[in-house]
Amino acid sequence: MTEKDLINLRRTIYLAIMSSVDFEECCHKLLKMSIRDNQINELCTMIFECCMQERTFSRFYGLLAQRLCQVAENYQENFNLVFIKQYETIHRLEVNKLRNAAKFYAHLLYTDSIDWSCMATVKITEEDTTSASRIFIKILMQEISSNLGT
Repeated sequence: MTEKDLINLRRTIYLAIMSSVDFEECCHKLLKMSIRDNQINELCTMIFECCMQERTFSRFYGLLAQRLCQVAENYQENFNLVFIKQYETIHRLEVNKLRNAAKFYAHLLYTDSIDWSCMATVKITEEDTTSASRIFIKILMQEISSNLGT
C-alpha cells in the first residue's frame, strides 16, 4: 500500500466510525467496506486510536471491537497484536489516553472477545514497568474485576 492508499483507508474508516449512530450500524458499515486481510490491522488500530482520543471512555468502541471479534477470528488476532504493540509504547501516553486504553482492553478481556494470551506481554516487576504502565495495569485490573466480580 502506498502512503496515499493508507491515508484514504484511514479516512474512510474514521468517517464510517464517526457517522454511525450505534456500534451495530458502525460494524455493518465497516464489514460492508470489504477490507482485505492485510488491512484488518489498520482497522483495529483505528478503532483503538479513536477510542483513546475521546475525553472519557465510550462503550461504543468496546462494543464495536467485541462485535468484530465475534464475527471473525482474524479481528481477535489483530486486536491482540494492537494490545502488544500499544503496551510496548504505553509510556508515551497521557493519563486520559491510558485510562481509555485500559478500559477498552478490559472490555475485550472480560467479554472474552480476545484471547488472554496478550497478557503475557505484561511483566510486573520494578525494572519492567514504568509509572504509565503501572497506571494502565491498575485501571485494566480494576475494570476487569468490577465487571467479572470478585
